[in-house]
Amino acid sequence: MKNKINFNEPYITGNELENIKRVFKENKFYGDGVFTKNCHQKITEILGKKNILLTDSCSSALDIVALCIRDEIGSGEVIMPSYTFPSTANAFAKVGIKIVFAEIQNTNMTISIEDVLKRINRNTRAIVMVHYGSFLGDILKLKEICSKKKIILIEDAAQAFGSKLNGHSAGTFGDFGCFSFHETKNLHAGLSGALYIKKNNYFKKCQMIWERGTNRQELLKGLTDKYTWREIGGSYYPSELQASFLDSQLNFVRENISYRKKLYEKYNEFLRDLKTDGKLYFPDLPAELSSNYHSFYILTKNSHQNLLLRNFLEERKISSYIGYIPLHSSPMGSRLGNFKKDLPITNKYSERVVRLPFHNNMKLKDVKYVCSVIEEFYDGI
Repeated sequence: MKNKINFNEPYITGNELENIKRVFKENKFYGDGVFTKNCHQKITEILGKKNILLTDSCSSALDIVALCIRDEIGSGEVIMPSYTFPSTANAFAKVGIKIVFAEIQNTNMTISIEDVLKRINRNTRAIVMVHYGSFLGDILKLKEICSKKKIILIEDAAQAFGSKLNGHSAGTFGDFGCFSFHETKNLHAGLSGALYIKKNNYFKKCQMIWERGTNRQELLKGLTDKYTWREIGGSYYPSELQASFLDSQLNFVRENISYRKKLYEKYNEFLRDLKTDGKLYFPDLPAELSSNYHSFYILTKNSHQNLLLRNFLEERKISSYIGYIPLHSSPMGSRLGNFKKDLPITNKYSERVVRLPFHNNMKLKDVKYVCSVIEEFYDGI
C-alpha cells in the first residue's frame, strides 16, 4: 500500500545539528549573536540589499512595519487584499490603522491593481502587496502608482523568498519587505522571518522597535554610552538556536529552488492537458519571473468540485489544502465593518483553490501519482 503523500514536510539540509552544537559551545542563546549576524549577511547577499533584520516570524516583521509607520499614517488607511493570512491584517489592526480590503485578480490570486485604483483616496497612506504562491502579481505597476502618489508600499513576501522579477528580488520593490521562514516555507528555522527596510531613517526606527524599543544597537556600536527607551517596541528577534538552524539552510537556497523547479515543471507537464481541456486552471509563470517555486495550486470549476476533489485525493492518501479564507468574510473582518458580498471576485475564486502537495522530500514519481489521481477524478465526472 502506498505511503501517504503529505502536503508539506519541513526541509532539512543535514547541517542544522552542527550549527546548534556551536550555539551550545558559544553559550549564548537568547539572540542577536553570531548566527543572527550570519543570517543578516547571507540574506543581504541573497536579496542584494542591506538593511535586514532577522525576526522570530513574518508576523513580527509586519508588526514592526506597522509600528514604524503608524504615526505617519495617523488616521489614514492601508489597502490590502482580503485573500491573505490574518497576520497581514493583524499587524495594522492592532495599532489602530484602518484596513481597506481589495479584490484579487483571478489569474494568480494577487491584489487587483484595477480595484486598488478604485479604492485609493486622500486617506490612503499605504498599500500591501501579498505575493501568493510563486507569483509576485503586478508589483511593478503598484510600485509606480505608490511612487507617483507618495504611498508607502509594503510587500508581504512570506512565500516569495528567493524569487526574482527582472533580476530584482521579491520583497525589495517596496519600502518594506516581509519574509517567512516558517517550516512550511522553502527554507525555515521552524519559525522565523526577516524584514527588509529600504530607507535608512525607517531602518533606524525599525531597529529600535526590534530591540524592544531601545537604542541598544547604538550602544553596541559605541555611538552612545547608555541606551534607553525610544520607541514602542517588542521582543522581535529569534533565539540563536533558531538563527543557527536558518543559517545552515540559507547556504542551500539555490539547491532548494532547483529541486522544487523540477517538481513544479512535472506538475505543469502532467496537468497541462486538463487545463487545455478547460477542466481545471492554473496560471503560467511569467517569463520575467525567476520563481522560488513555493507551491503549486489549481482552481476547480466551483466550491463543490473543490470539496469532491480534495476528498478524492485524501481517500488515495494524498494531502491537499485549500487557500486562504478571505479576511473580509471572517468574524474579525465582520467586526471591522466588512460584509461577505463586498468582494465577489475574491469570494468566488478563493473557494476554488486546491493547493497540491509540494516539498523537497517528494519524488518526481509522487508528482506523477498525484496528477494521475487528479486525472482519474476528472475522468469520472
